[in-house]
Amino acid sequence: MNITAKDVTEGAASSEEVEHLSEGEESLSNMDADPSELMKRDKPAPTLRFGPSLMSAALIESYVERGYFPVGVCRPPQGEEMPDPRDGECVVFRDFFVAGLRFPLDSKVPEILARFKVKIHQLTPNAFVMLSKFFWAVKTFGGPVSVDTFCRLYDLHPQGRKVHFADEDEVFSAQSGCCTFVPRRPNKSQKIDRVELSHCQKNRWDDDWTEFLLYAKVGFPSADDPAEVSCPLASKVLPVEHIS
Repeated sequence: MNITAKDVTEGAASSEEVEHLSEGEESLSNMDADPSELMKRDKPAPTLRFGPSLMSAALIESYVERGYFPVGVCRPPQGEEMPDPRDGECVVFRDFFVAGLRFPLDSKVPEILARFKVKIHQLTPNAFVMLSKFFWAVKTFGGPVSVDTFCRLYDLHPQGRKVHFADEDEVFSAQSGCCTFVPRRPNKSQKIDRVELSHCQKNRWDDDWTEFLLYAKVGFPSADDPAEVSCPLASKVLPVEHIS
């Protein structure tokens, strides 16, 4: 049945209007419902499941050869559908490295993520395109990498991603691979001009990019004592609770 909404100022459809409804259509004029409720769409329930990873030890070895990270930094999952990182580990995706991520990593990156309250597994590959451009531009001109400057120039933008799993009909809202950095809009009151480093991002990544996940343990030596190493990227799989 098709439902057609009519604009009736008196609150009820006239007999002429009812006669002009096509067969199979129904007037909404006498329906007792809030219009906002009629337009409301149910949101899929959030899920921390990722599904089984397609990553293998052989693939990780090939990434070591490409210079993505040193031997021993990353390992593949063991078939678990919801990642379970060990102490000091985080979850990353293969295409993060395609987009520019490399280990070892500049210590300012964890600081940037912490400022936005986002975990590395919640980012998209294009987030690393933005980070790579920023770091490249600053270091090319010999400037210091400033977390404040990055936060002033970029917002963290959520990109809803729906997922479903084999042999299941229910659709869920993914809590991973769903946030990216975008240039801030101009804001005269905050004296922010829109500054964008040569627009560059990939409009579409392979549909299965989130299926190539791996664990990484990235240590950062303390500035006061190089023997002390911390892992600020380490995180269990958590729901998205970022700030823009």
